[in-house]
Amino acid sequence: MFWERAEGAVPSRADEWFTPWRFAAVLAALTCLAYPDVIFGGRAFFHRDFAVFGYPLAYHHRESFWRGEIPLWNPLNICGLPFLAQWNTMALYPLSIFYLLLPLSWSLSMFCLIHFFLAGLGMYFLAQSWTENRFAAAVAGVAFPFNALMLNCLMWPNNIAALAWLPWLVWAGERAWREGGRWLLWAALVGSLQMLSGAPEVILLTWVLLAALLAGQMTLNSKERWRMARRFAFLVLWVAGLAAAQLLPFLDLLAHSQRGKSFADSLWSMPAWGWANYLVPLFRNYPTPHGVYAQPEQFWIASYYMGIAVTALALLGLAQARQPRVFLLIAITAFCLLMALGKHGVLYSALKRVVPGIGFMRYPVKFVLLPTFILPLLAGLGLARALGAQEIDWPRRRRHIIILGAVLLAAIGVLCWAAFQYPLAGASASVAAQSGASRAAFLAATLGGIISMRFIERPRLQTLARAGLLLLLWLDAMTAGPRPNPTVAPWVYEPNAVRKELRPEPVPSIGRSRAMLNVEAEGNLMYTRLTNSTDQVMYTRLALYGNCNLLDDIPKVAGMYSLFFRELGDVFSYLWMGTNPPAGLADFLSVSHINSPGKATQWDFRPNYLPWVTAGQQPLFADREQTLAALAAKNFDPRRVVFLPLQDRPFVRTTNSSRLTLTIRNFSAHKVELEVEAVEPSIVVISQSFYHNWRAYLDDKPTQLFRANHAFQAVEAPPGRHRLALVYQDYPFRGGALISLTSAAVWGMVFIRGRKRVLLGKERN
Repeated sequence: MFWERAEGAVPSRADEWFTPWRFAAVLAALTCLAYPDVIFGGRAFFHRDFAVFGYPLAYHHRESFWRGEIPLWNPLNICGLPFLAQWNTMALYPLSIFYLLLPLSWSLSMFCLIHFFLAGLGMYFLAQSWTENRFAAAVAGVAFPFNALMLNCLMWPNNIAALAWLPWLVWAGERAWREGGRWLLWAALVGSLQMLSGAPEVILLTWVLLAALLAGQMTLNSKERWRMARRFAFLVLWVAGLAAAQLLPFLDLLAHSQRGKSFADSLWSMPAWGWANYLVPLFRNYPTPHGVYAQPEQFWIASYYMGIAVTALALLGLAQARQPRVFLLIAITAFCLLMALGKHGVLYSALKRVVPGIGFMRYPVKFVLLPTFILPLLAGLGLARALGAQEIDWPRRRRHIIILGAVLLAAIGVLCWAAFQYPLAGASASVAAQSGASRAAFLAATLGGIISMRFIERPRLQTLARAGLLLLLWLDAMTAGPRPNPTVAPWVYEPNAVRKELRPEPVPSIGRSRAMLNVEAEGNLMYTRLTNSTDQVMYTRLALYGNCNLLDDIPKVAGMYSLFFRELGDVFSYLWMGTNPPAGLADFLSVSHINSPGKATQWDFRPNYLPWVTAGQQPLFADREQTLAALAAKNFDPRRVVFLPLQDRPFVRTTNSSRLTLTIRNFSAHKVELEVEAVEPSIVVISQSFYHNWRAYLDDKPTQLFRANHAFQAVEAPPGRHRLALVYQDYPFRGGALISLTSAAVWGMVFIRGRKRVLLGKERN
């Protein structure tokens, strides 16, 4: 071992009772107690992004799966955009098969809880290897999933999946660069699973943590440092190879997306007083209509409260700061908590000036992800040190525990006093005081329980006392406020409910027309919360908010995605500039239905909309600024003119508007088939996003696809009768799939070879 063993960590028989199987049973029972209504199928998650983001994406993925399609392109949102290449759709994540095969209204919520369970189990194995104390590992294994951040992350299937593999990857990764062999295999497998879950911030922070741990171990062991570095590099390459089918399309989309170095300022930073959340979870929080409390100024996560006992035990772990591993964990935690302050702190702003790429993490509060992972480990180390102390050292350790408890109780008292002295609009000081009082009781109970364990002699009572401590940790997390992620009856996710309720005529469909939320609805729906959960989900569905349109197969101009094309962002900035969209631009985008003013769920019909495919316009050549200004102008008529880039002028023969016959033979997600008959060269325009993976074919021969109206598609048809086809051909995906299959084949061969060696070794023995 390159790291020192936890100081004084001598496990007792009661500690060793918590074997992996027993802990797994305890963790499963606690998970069932937390969400029995979800597990037994009576209810489903819906809170915030689950209903409007995660569930619709899973539904679209599932529908594509049962049609026998790989969901490369999604024509239903943002005028068409890549689906698989997005970093949160989990289109290639192997465990997605769970909700692809089973009823989605139950299986997606259960998918999240399964990964929630895996997170705790992985933390158990990691903490056990670090503390060599099974009970301390059990405490870490309960603390990692059962905290406010993880409970809230159940609203994001991809985030909870990535977080689930975090402790497994750290555990296997350390073994991989130290020992090599089969551990490289398992680390590569776990790393690729996390990579395919598609949660970029979690993945990035995981590998930063791994690199820091590697650097620490290389510093301490000069003889092995380069061998460890080579193994780590090999691990990185193998993970990249296994996940290449996802990574290459993602990187391709990222290069063409709206996200640049200066994409966004530090939105949703931790409040300046945000660290208080670790002691008093409802300090300066305001209630939402569903009862969940949230912090002002940042809306990514409602709370990151770890549990007062976990925080206390982690502070006990600081006593081992002279150990390199503990010192490194403390340094990373402090750095992340400072970075999470974003604009409210100095560090984030200073680093962003030096390294603009930090803006990749749009919400600085996400830096709390690593402290959420590290604090349970520190708590396990602190508990192992306290319980394993020798008799001669115990009085001093007990005194440290009592002093720490007194300091934390005093800090809680100060925060409760501050809630009354410096009230915040919308936040209740009495609620903060009640929150502080209840956490103080949990602190006293848990620290008192740890001290009392030293005086229990009967092994069975020792085991029961330890089980009681795990239950206290669970209760601390679950009672810190109203239950995170409330649930709803599953029927609210019934497909085509909007079509049945609104019956819009004609119904927007692929190739025909789109719906569009007006600027008022787009701005208000993000913050609109109804008190009744069923009404909330149905309201957002009837308003087609976020990605809810996917559940009804209704195309929409916008959507809720992390990545979309930067040129579309340019056009959309003009589309939502005023109260009403420019009429010509809305017609070109095939907007047949738009919200009524002040009534998000009532839709007005626009009779002048154009279908997705039009033809015969006169081509006008202009630069970016001229084109965008023309699209937003009142006199823009998409029936008469189309704007093409200046550099395409030499390749276009059409000079005037023309008349031609156009027939749409097929318009699907990945292929558009048209039949055109013209007497002179003519332009065919498709109001679908331009992307280089689309290929145009004229009579089965490649022809040029032009960028029309800054962000859309156009093809020139020569005189005569012709077949015109647009086909989505994702070569980055094809190349990545080939690399992934090759890497998987190598992985399988190495695994089989290793198993044969093990079997031969057993036979010889």
